[in-house]
Amino acid sequence: MAFIKQVKHNWQGEEKWTVTTVTQGAPVSTMELCQYIADSSTASAGDVYNVLLSLPRVMELYLKNGRAVKLDGIGTFRYKVAAAMADQRQDATEALIRSIRVQFTPERSATAVGKKRLTRRALIPDNLTWEIYDKPTNPRTPRPRPAADTPEP
Repeated sequence: MAFIKQVKHNWQGEEKWTVTTVTQGAPVSTMELCQYIADSSTASAGDVYNVLLSLPRVMELYLKNGRAVKLDGIGTFRYKVAAAMADQRQDATEALIRSIRVQFTPERSATAVGKKRLTRRALIPDNLTWEIYDKPTNPRTPRPRPAADTPEP
């Protein structure tokens, strides 16, 4: 079960509500993933760990050589840039690049059900349910303000 929380916004002078996802606790560590994979396969946790540690370096090698990386059952990774614009074609060079990021696109599969076509994205289970996260937040304790006649440091 995944969690969402309700968030209030002031939109065009009106109070509106939406929801956003909530992540529980600390992220799952590489070692936790390795142990889980090892427990459900014939590989040892150490073998899985070595493979997972090698994955980012290998992906970087292929990405920097202009290839996208597709992991079956997960999705595809590729570079994406944010760049300024130029008036002339000859000025459109790598100097315009402001930022580089890795774009992830989850794998998808399509199945026909009657006359409808259903698309499924990897990592999103068909039976995903949501629950409102109701944990109270700890209010911040305001810092004492200096007296009006006391000079600030």
